[in-house]
Amino acid sequence: MEYKFIATQDDILTEELKRHVSKRFYKNIKAHKTVFFRNGIEYFGYKMVNKGDVISFDYERENEIEWDLYPSNLDIRYENKDYIVCYKRRGLLSIPKKSDPKSLYQEVLYYLSTKGLPLEVSILNRLDYETEGLCLVAKNRYAASLMSPVHENIKRKYLALLDGILDIKEGRIENYLIKTDDFNKREVTEDKINGKIAISNYKVIKEFDNKSLVEFELETGRTHQIRCHSKYLGHPIIGDKLYGNGILDKMYLLSYYISFYDKINKEQFTYQIPDKEIEEWLK
Repeated sequence: MEYKFIATQDDILTEELKRHVSKRFYKNIKAHKTVFFRNGIEYFGYKMVNKGDVISFDYERENEIEWDLYPSNLDIRYENKDYIVCYKRRGLLSIPKKSDPKSLYQEVLYYLSTKGLPLEVSILNRLDYETEGLCLVAKNRYAASLMSPVHENIKRKYLALLDGILDIKEGRIENYLIKTDDFNKREVTEDKINGKIAISNYKVIKEFDNKSLVEFELETGRTHQIRCHSKYLGHPIIGDKLYGNGILDKMYLLSYYISFYDKINKEQFTYQIPDKEIEEWLK
């Protein structure tokens, strides 16, 4: 597969390359002794390039699939040659594990295999097992690298149905989360060294029956971030078995909005789950 970008500065080719791909992808490129081209002419990585030069290279790598693939009715909301936006259903892992070897990752791979496409998949916004909604999936390593870091390149909004009525209807939560020994849970900590910064913006959308429908927009993407921050507000997500009472079989957390700039195809993409679908989800 050919990858191509335009140099943004006068610099050594390999240094310019680092500005366009992730650290992991760069290591793979380097390990495979990739041949580079500057304006269509073969070029060495240690040489200088100029701003505006077109840099290209071929990178082929067979992806070793460690998990069984299986057919499914993948709910695709948008697709182009580099990205897929799909709907992850509740009760499905984003990435497989030995105790539950079925996941969105495998379902996307199976879908690509039916199209005869390369099996290189990166799920860019992974959702918890209990969370449902929109996931952005990169169909190749280069497309994935252009979205790194995810929290800076992908705007994500969630809807959560919280227990009770919030006193403060809108705000910004900024604190640190740390992993506990209790079933992979997280909790708020003042330990800035071992904790990870977590930032959420929230806004109450609707109130009814001692419940609050709250929109969360993330500036970071920590594990269980919205679930922890809802508990931190004193109003855990309804149906959350880890951070709330969990008396229902359904946790009311939905990834409902994704927006990003597609740097490959030079276009802004925004998708939001329709209101009718959200109404059904709330039932």
